[in-house]
Amino acid sequence: MSSMLVVARTYAQAIFDIAVEQKNINKWKSVLDLFSKISLNRLVQSLFFRRLESKRLSDIFIAICEDYQKKKIDIFSKNIIYIMAENNRLLLLPIVFKEFTCLYSIHVHTVEIEIISARPLKYNQLKKITDMMAKRLSKTVNPVHKVDKDILAGVIIRIGDTVIDGSIRGRIFRLNHILQS
Repeated sequence: MSSMLVVARTYAQAIFDIAVEQKNINKWKSVLDLFSKISLNRLVQSLFFRRLESKRLSDIFIAICEDYQKKKIDIFSKNIIYIMAENNRLLLLPIVFKEFTCLYSIHVHTVEIEIISARPLKYNQLKKITDMMAKRLSKTVNPVHKVDKDILAGVIIRIGDTVIDGSIRGRIFRLNHILQS
C-alpha cells in the first residue's frame, strides 16, 4: 500500500503543479473529484481489470466522465487519464484526489482535523478545540467530529498522520505498556 501512496502522491503533486501554473486549482480539484467518483463505481472498476489497451480504456473512461457531467473534458484532463491508464494507475484516482486535496489545503493554509470523542461534543467544546489547534498549527482549521464509544472518555485528535490521543482508552493502553516493560 505504501508504494501505491507514493505513486499517488507523485501524480497529485504533478497535477497540483500544473493547476498552480494554470492558476486553476479549483477546476482541477473538481476534475479529480469527478474522476475519483467515477473510478469508484464497480462497473468502471471492472473495466480496469480487463485486458483492454490503455487508449481504449482511457477513451471509455473519458466518455463515461463526459456523459456523467454532460460536457466535454479538456485536453489536459484527458492527458492525465491517458498517462495513468498507460501506467495501469486508474485505480489510484481516489488516492490521487485525496492527496491533491491535502496539497490544496496546505496551499490555502487550511487543515482538516478529525476530533473523535466518546459522546457528541457541545458547540463550545468543539470551538475551544478548534481554536486551540488553529493557534497551535497557525492555520485555519476545519473540524470533523466523530463519535466512537470505544474510547470511553476523552478526545482523540487526528491531523494528517499525527495523532493526539487524550482518551482514557489510550491512557490505559500506555499504562499497560509501561507496566509490562
